[in-house]
Amino acid sequence: MKRMVVLYRELAGYVVHALNYLADNHDVQIDIIAYPVKSEAPFRFEFSRKINRFDRSTFSDGQLSQHIADSKYDLIFCGGWSDKEYIKAVAANRHIPSLLGFDKQWEGGLKDELRTKYLRLFIRGHFDYAFVPGAEQFQFAKKIGFRENEIKQGAYICETDRFSRVYEKRALRNSAIRKWYYVGRYAPEKNIQSLCQAFVTWVTKENRVDQLHCFGTGPLFDSRIQHPQIIHHGFQQPAEMEQAMLDGDIFVLPSLYEPWGVVVNEFAVAGYPLVLSNKVGARTALLREKNGWLLENNTENGIIELFEEVSKSTNEELQAMGEISRSLGLKLDAKQYADSILSMMKS
Repeated sequence: MKRMVVLYRELAGYVVHALNYLADNHDVQIDIIAYPVKSEAPFRFEFSRKINRFDRSTFSDGQLSQHIADSKYDLIFCGGWSDKEYIKAVAANRHIPSLLGFDKQWEGGLKDELRTKYLRLFIRGHFDYAFVPGAEQFQFAKKIGFRENEIKQGAYICETDRFSRVYEKRALRNSAIRKWYYVGRYAPEKNIQSLCQAFVTWVTKENRVDQLHCFGTGPLFDSRIQHPQIIHHGFQQPAEMEQAMLDGDIFVLPSLYEPWGVVVNEFAVAGYPLVLSNKVGARTALLREKNGWLLENNTENGIIELFEEVSKSTNEELQAMGEISRSLGLKLDAKQYADSILSMMKS
């Protein structure tokens, strides 16, 4: 049996799903070392019986490196470079194949130039492979110094079976009330305040009956914009979100900064047309002209203009777009994730 250790700061549902699939469908045992779940997104996870979990806070300096040395792993998967002890543990065990996962996009500019120089000097040499979500992260990995054959894409997936169930239950909607869905943190980088204000201005000016449904919580939740046609649902557990997704029409994510956005995968597989800002990393894999709209002008006026453009589409046209979204989303699944991990393990 192969053994791997996953060093993560914060677990997410898609990570747990992917690792469960890997453990349950292959001869692999997995140890996960991670920090506790944040209160803003208190997900309840279920793990494969072949996965062991460890609290990162229980390891003092040096103990982590020794634990990895004693455990005889076939692969170390380190999610990011922000935890210095994780990096030290990888560096102290260079005889074990190591994988660096990250979602940083290559955007250019002085900050990215300086960051890549630092990473080439102090991080790159500790890792054999990079595991990234898509094209922009692929470019960043190359800037760090990874060769193309050392970079694997497809690191961010969703539970395709679960969101396929949503797709199967969603029928062609003919309601006079068109429902827009936003799912994410209530935080400045998500641009949710501009989204809500633009929506209020638009429905008021055009006398629209559309609704904007927002799911999530965060630092801006208490100052959220209130309006009869904006419904704030708060944080939802996966089963609750699955049920809520049966009733929507269009997914919108107007982020000012979004390295990827796994929620885009989820709504794509569920058959939603997509409205994404040009800062959402997932657009490179999941948005085409035929399945949604790219928000280039991510201001209140720009969002209003896009609301107006999308509103011209018929229900039948939106459904056809959703079918394309689904075909793109299904390409990023747990099987290709597991295949990538297995290809990097010590033989």
